[in-house]
Amino acid sequence: MPKSRILPRADGAGLPALDPATLGRPFHLLPAFLRLLEQELSDFVAHELNGRYRARFRLQSLKAGTVEEGTGAGSWHPLDEGHVGVRVERPLLLSVLEYRYGGRAAAGSARLAPQTQHETETERRLARLLGERIAPHVRRAVWRLAGDGLPAGGAAEAPATLPFPPCEAPAWTLALTLGEAGGGASRIALAFDAPAFAAVLRLLARRRAHAEPRPAPATAFSERLKVALCARLVEKRMTLGDIVDLKVGTVLPVGLKPRADVRIGPRRVFSANVAERHGRLCLTSFDDAE
Repeated sequence: MPKSRILPRADGAGLPALDPATLGRPFHLLPAFLRLLEQELSDFVAHELNGRYRARFRLQSLKAGTVEEGTGAGSWHPLDEGHVGVRVERPLLLSVLEYRYGGRAAAGSARLAPQTQHETETERRLARLLGERIAPHVRRAVWRLAGDGLPAGGAAEAPATLPFPPCEAPAWTLALTLGEAGGGASRIALAFDAPAFAAVLRLLARRRAHAEPRPAPATAFSERLKVALCARLVEKRMTLGDIVDLKVGTVLPVGLKPRADVRIGPRRVFSANVAERHGRLCLTSFDDAE
């Protein structure tokens, strides 16, 4: 085993810092929820963006971590527990508007709009609309994580938009990167507040507890050890001629020995008395053969 050593300050500065908030919480199970969320967001891209606006977006990646501040309007929507925030970057909003109004021919000039123009009310309404369409997919991912599926009424109802964001900082953030067929990439940032993130971690822990097989109850070695015993009750010596003269129905006179030989395979290990109990022969009073 290698010996532990103290790293120099320069080497230790490059190591990731341990977050005390992650101790005792199933952060290592979050990829399972990310896979469910990625499936739901792929459905959002295919139907709510490409299908509705005749766009050509594709989902490139969904990664958890710190999301850099960017341009674009954001909105917060209630989940069953807590809230989820959605912030659509402005280049993506402009691209959707170009698809919506048929202005993709002027895409080169539109790329400069985020730096040269102020955000319009149309962009803010579109960002709020996209957030209201993304939130049901996030809710369905949480339902699938819980194993509940969709509610009895069918599809999830569209969550409302909060007039103000929650007071506390987001507990967990994700970045959804979308690419276009002609090149370029835009992002949608998702944020979970503390109650929503705690609900996801709780469902992950419950899912792991149900998936792990329960160990069988421990039993004593003497109860788990099984040995096949063979008891020789009768032994009779006969000549070859007597054996040849045997016919069906021939009765052989034999006498039951007072003690039977008990063997494990070919080896004689015990001798035991033969007794009758309720019409069945039993062995009792075992003695070692040696």
